Amino acid sequence: MNKIVTTMLGVLSFVLATCALADVDLVTIPTRDGVQLTIYNSEDITMVREHRLLTVKPGVNRIQFTWANTLIDPTSIDFRILDHVDKVDLVDTTFPSGRNDALQWNIKSDMAGRIPVEIRYFTSGITWKADYVGIANQDETKLGLTGYVRVFNNSGELYDNAQVRLVVGTINLVEKIADLATRPAPPDGQKQRDGGWRYAPEKERAAMQEQFDRFAANYDDDYGGQQGGARRPKRVVKQGLSEYFLFAIEGREDIQDKQPKRLVSMKVADVPLECFYKLTDRDGGAQFTKFYRFKNLKLADEDGNDKDLPAMENLGLSPLPDGMVRLYSEYQNKDLAYVGGTSTKYVPIGDRVEVNVGLDPDITMARRLKDQQIANVVVRQYKRRIDDQFVMYYDLVDYDETFHYEEEIVSGKTVVAKTEIERKFDANVVLWGSEGQPADWNSNEEGAYVDLHEVVGRVERVDQNHVKYFLDLGPGEKRQVTYSVTYKRRKVQPELNQERKREPL
Repeated sequence: MNKIVTTMLGVLSFVLATCALADVDLVTIPTRDGVQLTIYNSEDITMVREHRLLTVKPGVNRIQFTWANTLIDPTSIDFRILDHVDKVDLVDTTFPSGRNDALQWNIKSDMAGRIPVEIRYFTSGITWKADYVGIANQDETKLGLTGYVRVFNNSGELYDNAQVRLVVGTINLVEKIADLATRPAPPDGQKQRDGGWRYAPEKERAAMQEQFDRFAANYDDDYGGQQGGARRPKRVVKQGLSEYFLFAIEGREDIQDKQPKRLVSMKVADVPLECFYKLTDRDGGAQFTKFYRFKNLKLADEDGNDKDLPAMENLGLSPLPDGMVRLYSEYQNKDLAYVGGTSTKYVPIGDRVEVNVGLDPDITMARRLKDQQIANVVVRQYKRRIDDQFVMYYDLVDYDETFHYEEEIVSGKTVVAKTEIERKFDANVVLWGSEGQPADWNSNEEGAYVDLHEVVGRVERVDQNHVKYFLDLGPGEKRQVTYSVTYKRRKVQPELNQERKREPL
């Protein structure tokens, strides 16, 4: 390690009860065979799992492990012997007096040779961030999408030959790793029988252990490389565990301290791209905005069957982590033009990503109010005695107000333009759309009763205040849409008699 110093003192003989241990020459432990980093982005926590080959001699061997100037959690350090467990045994763990940055493992061995061991612990200071770059073809039907992960290491430690695994999901920690890393030293001479001071609480420790064991079998012993030969191309393994999703990027990289590392997490060609134009009252409803849209779905062939592609070259196998999406358009001469970007939250399998690429003046909208009517007025009239006179009052209880609209949409595009028009209504919407008249259409309940059933195309209720309809406009096409909305007002405007006309008793 860079700052974690591990040394081993062998003992030539282990004498029973009354015999003292004999020191031997200092033995330097070889460099790591591999290290695996599992980074949880929702909390400042990373699981580190490293393999080393230790040279032991018969007797008691002492291994000192220090972590000065790093953010390692000393309560989580765990030591495991992976082979020759019938001949090699971990006796105990000792913490040097007055130190909170070192411990010593005492190992009894009945053999001489090299043994594989694994050291696991938690550290803080390592985070990752995803971003995506897409390049659209000239006719805006396909997208080449590349996903990147940037790993930021501020843990104080260099992790060379590291395999990187990224966890999408939220965990809750009782204690922060950065706080545990700086807690006071344990009592003088403190010992423990197992491999290390275990991380608390028990429930989360068990979940972490389950992930270690469940995924360990999916990777080569050298953490993604090939022994004795050229390294194969990297791939991404995507697997789910409970509410978490884990991305394992094959291959090994040097994750240096204070030097961000950019890794390729996916590279997908020919992603189906949809170009559409949206007008909405949410931003004033004055102009159409152009959008690119692609979905997190598996790629399909011409027959609609899923393509048999590696995980790194396909979508729809896992959620897409939070990140920035930047899209470019490719010209005929292969030059690129930046068209837009957006910050995305967690994108589940099957969900979509939409990128705003700016206002588009080629499609216009004109909206006109054709008629307005008020009907079914219900007024309550009553008298109230004040002193020696009656005062007449009026309450407007109920009425219906209907608006008739005409919208004219004109496309100046040379290709079919898919449009979405979203309108806002200031009451709870009851929609009569293409699926037929709703059962509560003739209800007397308050609300906005929107009649869009004559629109040719799909109509949907977005939420309690918004309705959207969809039109596919041919090149140069002009389309007129008419619809109405009836607001059923209930229990409004009491005591309308402001003059309070009086009459004697």
